Formats: sequence, C-alpha cells, structure tokens
Amino acid sequence: MIKKIRLLLEYNTYCVWLYDENDEIIDNDIPPEWNDDQELTNAFMTVSDIYDTFFIDNEKEFRYIGCKSKETLCNLENAITRAVEMITIKNNGKYELINDIELPSLEDQKRIQ
Repeated sequence: MIKKIRLLLEYNTYCVWLYDENDEIIDNDIPPEWNDDQELTNAFMTVSDIYDTFFIDNEKEFRYIGCKSKETLCNLENAITRAVEMITIKNNGKYELINDIELPSLEDQKRIQ
C-alpha cells in the first residue's frame, strides 16, 4: 500500500495531512523529504492563512463567519490551485494525493451567516 497526502482545510492548521499505509495520521505537515522546499511550504501556508480569515477567534467567541468578498474567495481558490499543482508535480506518483478541499460559494456563505 502507498502512503497518502490528504489536502483538507481546518481552522488554524496546516492543510496537508500525511497518512501511513494503514490510513493512520502520521503528521500535519509536508512530507519530511520535502522540508527544504520553502516555496511548496509557503504555498500551503498561504492557503491556510487565507482560510483562517473566515473565522472569528478571540477570548469571547469562536465561530465561522465565511468569506467576506469575492476577491478573497478568488485569492483562496488561486492559492489552492497553485499549491495543488506544485504538490502534484513534486509528488510524481510517490504518494496518493487526496484533495478534500471544498469551499462554499459566496451564496452559501450568506445563508450560513
């Protein structure tokens, strides 16, 4: 069996999840053999940083507020596309890549708020 990389957005976490051959989580990070690839790391940090702006997190409350603008949503989608392209090229079939990143549309977010 092959190890897996799962791409998943979670608040305040890096969006790359490593799994072993038994589908158990190894780490929430870039595979160790790519630790020196700062461009790849930064690409996924950008995704996580933008996504984290969709939440209020302070001493009084924590909640999802969604994306406030079409521009921010486009920036996130572009950052995700860039990061996924980079990791796909870097991976070259070594890991099974699972992209579980799903974003609500601006219309869906209006209903949430």
